Amino acid sequence: MTKTVLFYARYSTDRQYEVSIETQIELGKAFAEKQGWKLKEIYSDAAVSGTSFNSRPGIQRLLRHITQERIDVVLCVTVDRLSRDVEHSSKILKELRYRDVELWTVHAGTPTTDMELALRAVLSHDLVEQIRYRTREGMKTAVRKGKAATRLAYGYVLSQQRDANGDRIKGLRDIDPAKAEIIRRIFRLYADGMSPQDIASLLNREGVEGPNGIAWRDTAVRGWKNSGTGILNNESYIGRIVWNKRQYRKNPSTERRTARPNDRSEWVVTEVASMRIVSDELWHAARVRDGEVKKLYNSGTTNRLNATQRPEYLLSRLLECAECGGPYAISGKDRYSCTNRKKRLPIEDLGGACCGNSKTITRHELEERVLNCLPVAFYSMEIFERVSEKMIAHEIAMLKKAPSRRAQLEAELKAATQDQTSIIQQISDRIKEGRPRLTALDDELDALEATRTELLSELATTEVAAEDFTEKVAKLKAQFNPANMEVIVRKLIFLARSNADEHAKQQLMPLVRDLIQKVVIGKTPGHQPAALQVHGS
Repeated sequence: MTKTVLFYARYSTDRQYEVSIETQIELGKAFAEKQGWKLKEIYSDAAVSGTSFNSRPGIQRLLRHITQERIDVVLCVTVDRLSRDVEHSSKILKELRYRDVELWTVHAGTPTTDMELALRAVLSHDLVEQIRYRTREGMKTAVRKGKAATRLAYGYVLSQQRDANGDRIKGLRDIDPAKAEIIRRIFRLYADGMSPQDIASLLNREGVEGPNGIAWRDTAVRGWKNSGTGILNNESYIGRIVWNKRQYRKNPSTERRTARPNDRSEWVVTEVASMRIVSDELWHAARVRDGEVKKLYNSGTTNRLNATQRPEYLLSRLLECAECGGPYAISGKDRYSCTNRKKRLPIEDLGGACCGNSKTITRHELEERVLNCLPVAFYSMEIFERVSEKMIAHEIAMLKKAPSRRAQLEAELKAATQDQTSIIQQISDRIKEGRPRLTALDDELDALEATRTELLSELATTEVAAEDFTEKVAKLKAQFNPANMEVIVRKLIFLARSNADEHAKQQLMPLVRDLIQKVVIGKTPGHQPAALQVHGS
């Protein structure tokens, strides 16, 4: 009687490719045809580890098939294609035995016995553990040599430095200048008090591409402090590679990897100055801001996360109910209402009754009415003089921190010269060893020489940066004088009021919060707009 056969193929992620599946299927078909069997169905799993079971849809469909139809043989090329785990191998074999299904391999050409399957599963499992051990030790050695052993972090590109054979040296990173400036900007915004959520929203509005080419999210900015993830916690940006903070183990029930922290003594830390993007001062400022957020979190009496959130809108957390004194917050689509009334909370000052202020107001109406109060306040508060002084102080601080163009040119020239020397050495070594010259090395050497020529030319015409910033400071004072600041602020107010420009409102937020202490929202008869009382300086 002709036997009915199901064939199973799999390739994992350990340097195998889709063609492996095709090869296995060809071998399986040829073997079944040679035996005179009827190949009923082919199942496969691509890029899935043999140590998994529940997460392999192909093997699950195969096992369901043998419960629904009479099958004589399950065929695979080798036993390790079926599983690399002792427990899973035994489980699969028990299921096949219960259904009177034989397990064959193309490699052996005979039915697989229980002992053979158990021995091969143990050997496969041990091989996986050896590979895992060697991989971790190799990564540890690489980190100690100043090489990155993890995925490419935002702000870096793969270094194109070559070894004596002309092969790219793995694990080295170069800084992406454009993304490095975005990283420094994120640190500055956070240190100045902007929340990760607001930073992500700002970058998305400006069309800045996020990590992996997707939109920015607050989690990409803040990450997790304990694990060192996220832009604000990545120590690579201060030239420090930290590896082995965590170990990963697979949960046998869910087959998902879970992270466990390693003791600090097991961490591998290496300083790599060439990877530094953020200064120590800026990194420290971010850590100070972390402390402020933590203090807010610990002092919260209800949901602690609420206290750590920076204002999302222009008047967030400045709104108060005239009747119960409780906060007004967004409820529904961009409409503010009394939080105490919405939650039906009894108010002690009202004799245990609930707040009766049912008046709501849209965010845009509220912000426009409040912004209408500001121009009058500006003239009486000398606000433009204050803004001018703050802007000038900020720009002078940035001016003193910024490296001169000549220093940048000298750094670029030094890097190009080093790369050129390295390539010349590689070419010389190949000639000594009697190996042919590589065109790629010659082309790269020519490109570097052209770069050096351009840098030298620009360097010759670039003056040495003067120590005295008097002239530049004078220009800043002229640029950011009170009259100009008044024009800028009034333009922002116009955009915020007339066009409801959210970016303009974000820029106005420090000014508004400097002037306004709170906005009290009260009831009015019928459908009249809510009553507003603006309290402030």
